[in-house]
Amino acid sequence: MRTVKTAILLMGAGEQVDLIQDVLCSEGYEVHRKEWSELNQSVEPSLLHINLIILVDSEKGQGYRSQQKKEELKQWIDKGQVIPLLVITSNVSPQFIVEWLDYGANDVMEEPVHLNVMLARIRNLLRVFANVKQEGEEVIVVHDLKVNLRSRRVNRAGEYLTLTPKEYELLEFLALHVNEACTRSDILREVWGYEYAMDTNVVDVYIKHLRVKVDKGRSVKLIHTVRGIGYMLHDKN
Repeated sequence: MRTVKTAILLMGAGEQVDLIQDVLCSEGYEVHRKEWSELNQSVEPSLLHINLIILVDSEKGQGYRSQQKKEELKQWIDKGQVIPLLVITSNVSPQFIVEWLDYGANDVMEEPVHLNVMLARIRNLLRVFANVKQEGEEVIVVHDLKVNLRSRRVNRAGEYLTLTPKEYELLEFLALHVNEACTRSDILREVWGYEYAMDTNVVDVYIKHLRVKVDKGRSVKLIHTVRGIGYMLHDKN
């Protein structure tokens, strides 16, 4: 039995889910049970530190495949935290499995589930993601934008953005000073290493490039011009 219980969010309904819950509890896991109808309710404090999500789809792909429900699932994932997702499905279509893996599932199991195999996969996911967290990942979250300071990877709403090294450094600087007006002189000094702001046009050019990659086509714009001063990465939350 674990001295510190690992918290698992179990989503779904039916006898299969009941059985999985009983098995998880007997193994010492702390299980939180939710159904899709409860997704829009307020997040309980106990759900802010989930270690793994198990989503059981027993509807032959009807419902769980919808993009709306996938988007609703995101509200249960703590912004600065990486949480593994295991999907258990009765749909054996390879395309369905591919869709879930592309969406972000870390593992997909087909029913009928061998419970010992499921437990082994759970242990493996928890072990892998524990190692990731121990590496000290630092993630800055601004609305739906995530900037990983260690890997230098950036994604917005789950879509990874391809940035040049200097574009990343500029975005990182703005993210480190979120909701603060950053002058062109400060940006030149910290990002380009210029002690004196002789030509600030380079900042404007790179901001333009960054806006195309971060904000173009999105209803919420994060990079704002602060008139007479410079620029700001603004958190809409």
